[in-house]
Amino acid sequence: MSWQSELVVLTSRLRKARVNNGLSQSQVASQLGICERSYRDFEAGKRDLSSSRLFKLAQTLGIRILIS
Repeated sequence: MSWQSELVVLTSRLRKARVNNGLSQSQVASQLGICERSYRDFEAGKRDLSSSRLFKLAQTLGIRILIS
């Protein structure tokens, strides 16, 4: 699997976790300290998050991210 397809899988799983937690993109962006547009671009695969924000996102959503 290429890194691009892995990114699509990651962002779709994070989107699903966000929705399952009843959070809007705006709410998550606020938790991460970024603008809503940046978060929307991240979910769309157009922008990266720093590792610290990615792990904060996981914490916000109540999930674990394992990097291998």
